Amino acid sequence: MNRSRHGIVFNPPGYSAVADLRAVELDQSLTLEQNAIHARQSGSFELAAELFCKAAEVEDDLRKELDLQIRQACCMLAVERHEEAAALAEIVAKRARTEGFLAELADALGLIVDHHMRSDRLAEASNVLAEAMYTLDQLPNESRHYQVVHNMAATYATCGFVKAALDLYDRALHLADNDGDRQYTYGSMASAYHYAAQREQDPNERQRLIHAGLYAATAALERVADVELLAMGGALAHRAMMLAEIGHFESALDDARLARRMTLEHGIREEQIVAMAAEAIARWGSTRDPNVLELIDKTLDLAREIGYYDFLAPLLKTEIEALWSIGRLEEARIVMERQLREAGQQLYDERAARWEHVRLGVEHRRVEAISESDPLTGLPNRRYLNKVLPNVLDHNAPVCIGVIDLDGFKHINDEYGYMQGDTVLQEVAVLLERVCRRGDSVARLGGDEFVMLLGNTSPGDALMVFERVRTLIAQRVWHGVPAGLRLTASIGVTVGGDSANREHLLTEAVTALQVAKRTGRDRISFR
Repeated sequence: MNRSRHGIVFNPPGYSAVADLRAVELDQSLTLEQNAIHARQSGSFELAAELFCKAAEVEDDLRKELDLQIRQACCMLAVERHEEAAALAEIVAKRARTEGFLAELADALGLIVDHHMRSDRLAEASNVLAEAMYTLDQLPNESRHYQVVHNMAATYATCGFVKAALDLYDRALHLADNDGDRQYTYGSMASAYHYAAQREQDPNERQRLIHAGLYAATAALERVADVELLAMGGALAHRAMMLAEIGHFESALDDARLARRMTLEHGIREEQIVAMAAEAIARWGSTRDPNVLELIDKTLDLAREIGYYDFLAPLLKTEIEALWSIGRLEEARIVMERQLREAGQQLYDERAARWEHVRLGVEHRRVEAISESDPLTGLPNRRYLNKVLPNVLDHNAPVCIGVIDLDGFKHINDEYGYMQGDTVLQEVAVLLERVCRRGDSVARLGGDEFVMLLGNTSPGDALMVFERVRTLIAQRVWHGVPAGLRLTASIGVTVGGDSANREHLLTEAVTALQVAKRTGRDRISFR
């Protein structure tokens, strides 16, 4: 399905021609962000990623910085830098989770889900998607969250949860406050309806889905000031294939050939496959020319190259029919069609089971949200921290707040599994509780981040406490992990004594933590 999150914008003189991408020249009168947007709209994704990165580096507002990094990651995806985009999304998710920035967290989690799906790590994708769904549920239904809602719908579609994706696309459509966003959403909906139709077993429901998809595709192709290339190319390709499937071959050929030229010119390979498949089906339907097998072979070769098979069932049927025309038996057709139906039903059953797993994960998070303790470590959680921090600041000043992050913890999860990672986190929790003095508090923020509150403590005394934490973690041999594997901790500390500034103090501690990370890790940074 269409996994794109950001379109390329251009202004074609008409649907019979496609504008060339222009070389992007930086405008010194514009900000880094504005130049980045211009580069992205012109299709220069590498440059756009670099500019979004630079804009994030000089941004003072943390929420805005995370938003810029998300857009940087999206540009990386456009040029298939999947690993880098996922790594950046992990960083953004961790910081957004700590700060309670829900929109940025949802967007980052969606990118992580996409990466897990692309890597066939379905269980991990389902777990992250549960958190993403829960996060999205907490966002107000406001137009400023249009992009987050649309992006999450694209993530649902990537996971094969098409009904849920269509519901979210409909929500995004109502949140969109300009024609460009509405057009882009209709283009995404056309792809989702087409996907659902191909997997629908009931003929009447299948026809309803195809007609809904044709309506969405046509709405996506209406003229607006700025035409989204991905919306236009995708809508043309999917409309062509749906028209071919209901026997409107000549109209399908017109759409398919234009979509094929457009997607080939701009390197949009998934939509290119759909356009090629549509052209092959329409050509066979209108001419019964077995030479269409050459185009089918090219389409399947490209599909194999990028691992994209979502819309190819009708093409496979066309291939069988064309082969029969040169001497294959009718019985082969019956067998192959039955295999396709069975494969489709198997995929549907698998998606239904995974959707139930995700739904249960969301319910588990809702239960966690009303609790004040972390179920894995038994430590107090962020909810408890927010409750107790104002009292500690008002009655135990000066208070030193230390945010502790484990360096290299991701390697343990990747190399030894999440169960072993959970064991390490439980051991860290025990270690921190033992270091705590009378009156101190420790909580788990999430992931591999913890926070310690040291009341009535000077910075000098705090340094001694956190130095002990750092040393104990660095020297410890962890259960189930090879003794040669060294785990360290970076610690960011700030000092305060006013409950009115509690959110600012936590932000300052996280900023200090990032300094410790950037300057070598396994160290303590005060701010």
